[in-house]
Amino acid sequence: MIGVLVNKTSLSLVAGLASVAFVGYCVYFDSKRRNHPEFKKKLYERRRRNRKPDQHEGVPILTDQRSIERYFMQEIHKGELLITEGNFERGADHLMNAIVVCNKPGKLLSVLQSTLPVEVFSLLVYKLNNYNMNAQRQTSINDNLMTGLVADDGSVE
Repeated sequence: MIGVLVNKTSLSLVAGLASVAFVGYCVYFDSKRRNHPEFKKKLYERRRRNRKPDQHEGVPILTDQRSIERYFMQEIHKGELLITEGNFERGADHLMNAIVVCNKPGKLLSVLQSTLPVEVFSLLVYKLNNYNMNAQRQTSINDNLMTGLVADDGSVE
Protein backbone atom coordinates (compact mmCIF):
# COMPACT_ATOMS: atom_id res chain seq x y z
CA MET A 1 0.00 0.00 0.00
CA ILE A 2 2.83 2.37 0.82
CA GLY A 3 4.52 1.51 -2.48
CA VAL A 4 1.38 2.53 -4.39
CA LEU A 5 1.15 5.75 -2.36
CA VAL A 6 4.80 6.58 -3.01
CA ASN A 7 4.34 5.94 -6.70
CA LYS A 8 1.29 8.25 -6.86
CA THR A 9 3.00 11.03 -4.93
CA SER A 10 6.24 10.74 -6.86
CA LEU A 11 4.33 10.62 -10.13
CA SER A 12 2.29 13.71 -9.24
CA LEU A 13 5.47 15.46 -8.03
CA VAL A 14 7.26 14.71 -11.31
CA ALA A 15 4.22 15.83 -13.33
CA GLY A 16 4.01 19.07 -11.32
CA LEU A 17 7.73 19.79 -11.76
CA ALA A 18 7.51 19.08 -15.49
CA SER A 19 4.55 21.46 -15.78
CA VAL A 20 6.37 24.20 -13.88
CA ALA A 21 9.49 23.69 -16.02
CA PHE A 22 7.45 23.86 -19.23
CA VAL A 23 5.62 27.04 -18.19
CA GLY A 24 8.94 28.57 -17.09
CA TYR A 25 10.51 27.75 -20.44
CA CYS A 26 7.52 29.29 -22.26
CA VAL A 27 7.77 32.50 -20.22
CA TYR A 28 11.54 32.66 -20.79
CA PHE A 29 11.23 32.05 -24.53
CA ASP A 30 8.42 34.60 -24.89
CA SER A 31 10.33 37.30 -23.03
CA LYS A 32 13.45 36.58 -25.10
CA ARG A 33 11.40 36.77 -28.31
CA ARG A 34 9.69 40.04 -27.32
CA ASN A 35 12.96 41.70 -26.36
CA HIS A 36 14.57 40.88 -29.69
CA PRO A 37 15.34 44.10 -31.60
CA GLU A 38 13.65 42.93 -34.82
CA PHE A 39 10.52 41.47 -33.15
CA LYS A 40 8.16 44.41 -33.66
CA LYS A 41 9.35 44.98 -37.20
CA LYS A 42 8.83 41.34 -38.15
CA LEU A 43 5.46 41.24 -36.39
CA TYR A 44 4.28 44.32 -38.27
CA GLU A 45 5.46 42.90 -41.59
CA ARG A 46 3.79 39.53 -40.96
CA ARG A 47 0.50 41.18 -40.00
CA ARG A 48 0.67 43.41 -43.07
CA ARG A 49 1.26 40.39 -45.33
CA ASN A 50 -1.49 38.33 -43.71
CA ARG A 51 -4.05 41.12 -43.73
CA LYS A 52 -6.98 40.27 -45.96
CA PRO A 53 -7.08 42.57 -48.91
CA ASP A 54 -10.14 44.75 -48.70
CA GLN A 55 -12.36 44.41 -51.71
CA HIS A 56 -12.91 48.17 -51.77
CA GLU A 57 -9.24 49.02 -51.45
CA GLY A 58 -8.51 52.39 -53.00
CA VAL A 59 -12.02 53.74 -52.38
CA PRO A 60 -11.62 57.32 -51.22
CA ILE A 61 -12.67 58.75 -47.91
CA LEU A 62 -16.12 60.10 -48.68
CA THR A 63 -15.54 63.38 -46.85
CA ASP A 64 -12.73 64.48 -49.16
CA GLN A 65 -14.24 65.81 -52.40
CA ARG A 66 -10.93 65.93 -54.26
CA SER A 67 -10.14 62.28 -53.66
CA ILE A 68 -13.68 61.31 -54.68
CA GLU A 69 -13.30 63.19 -57.96
CA ARG A 70 -9.89 61.65 -58.57
CA TYR A 71 -11.24 58.17 -57.83
CA PHE A 72 -14.26 58.80 -60.07
CA MET A 73 -12.11 59.85 -63.03
CA GLN A 74 -9.69 56.97 -62.43
CA GLU A 75 -12.51 54.40 -62.43
CA ILE A 76 -14.13 55.88 -65.56
CA HIS A 77 -10.77 55.78 -67.34
CA LYS A 78 -10.03 52.19 -66.26
CA GLY A 79 -13.52 51.10 -67.27
CA GLU A 80 -13.22 52.68 -70.71
CA LEU A 81 -9.80 51.13 -71.30
CA LEU A 82 -10.94 47.66 -70.29
CA ILE A 83 -14.07 47.87 -72.42
CA THR A 84 -12.06 48.95 -75.48
CA GLU A 85 -9.75 45.97 -74.86
CA GLY A 86 -12.80 43.69 -74.83
CA ASN A 87 -12.81 42.95 -71.10
CA PHE A 88 -16.45 43.91 -70.51
CA GLU A 89 -16.76 42.29 -67.09
CA ARG A 90 -13.94 44.19 -65.39
CA GLY A 91 -14.75 47.35 -67.32
CA ALA A 92 -18.32 47.25 -66.02
CA ASP A 93 -16.96 46.75 -62.49
CA HIS A 94 -14.91 49.94 -62.74
CA LEU A 95 -17.79 51.89 -64.24
CA MET A 96 -20.02 50.64 -61.42
CA ASN A 97 -17.48 51.92 -58.87
CA ALA A 98 -17.61 55.32 -60.56
CA ILE A 99 -21.42 55.34 -60.49
CA VAL A 100 -21.45 54.45 -56.79
CA VAL A 101 -19.38 57.51 -55.84
CA CYS A 102 -20.99 59.84 -58.41
CA ASN A 103 -23.20 62.60 -57.01
CA LYS A 104 -25.52 62.42 -60.07
CA PRO A 105 -25.69 58.72 -60.97
CA GLY A 106 -28.84 59.08 -63.09
CA LYS A 107 -27.21 61.58 -65.41
CA LEU A 108 -24.07 59.45 -65.66
CA LEU A 109 -26.16 56.37 -66.45
CA SER A 110 -27.96 58.19 -69.26
CA VAL A 111 -24.61 59.28 -70.73
CA LEU A 112 -23.24 55.75 -70.43
CA GLN A 113 -26.38 54.32 -72.02
CA SER A 114 -25.86 56.45 -75.09
CA THR A 115 -22.12 55.74 -75.36
CA LEU A 116 -21.71 52.09 -74.33
CA PRO A 117 -22.63 49.05 -76.39
CA VAL A 118 -25.95 47.51 -75.38
CA GLU A 119 -24.43 44.33 -73.91
CA VAL A 120 -21.98 46.31 -71.77
CA PHE A 121 -24.69 48.66 -70.52
CA SER A 122 -27.01 45.75 -69.65
CA LEU A 123 -24.13 44.08 -67.78
CA LEU A 124 -23.51 47.33 -65.92
CA VAL A 125 -27.20 47.63 -64.93
CA TYR A 126 -27.17 43.99 -63.79
CA LYS A 127 -24.09 44.61 -61.62
CA LEU A 128 -25.64 47.77 -60.16
CA ASN A 129 -28.81 45.86 -59.25
CA ASN A 130 -26.73 43.17 -57.53
CA TYR A 131 -24.73 45.84 -55.71
CA ASN A 132 -27.92 47.55 -54.52
CA MET A 133 -29.46 44.26 -53.36
CA ASN A 134 -26.30 43.36 -51.43
CA ALA A 135 -26.18 46.83 -49.87
CA GLN A 136 -29.83 46.57 -48.81
CA ARG A 137 -29.27 43.07 -47.44
CA GLN A 138 -26.24 44.26 -45.48
CA THR A 139 -28.21 47.22 -44.11
CA SER A 140 -31.01 44.86 -43.11
CA ILE A 141 -28.55 42.54 -41.36
CA ASN A 142 -26.93 45.47 -39.54
CA ASP A 143 -30.36 46.76 -38.46
CA ASN A 144 -31.28 43.32 -37.15
CA LEU A 145 -28.02 43.10 -35.24
CA MET A 146 -28.56 46.52 -33.72
CA THR A 147 -32.12 45.70 -32.64
CA GLY A 148 -30.82 42.47 -31.16
CA LEU A 149 -28.60 44.51 -28.86
CA VAL A 150 -31.61 46.19 -27.23
CA ALA A 151 -32.34 44.84 -23.78
CA ASP A 152 -35.30 42.48 -23.76
CA ASP A 153 -38.13 43.54 -21.46
CA GLY A 154 -39.45 39.98 -21.29
CA SER A 155 -42.65 40.65 -23.22
CA VAL A 156 -43.84 38.22 -25.86
CA GLU A 157 -44.61 39.70 -29.27
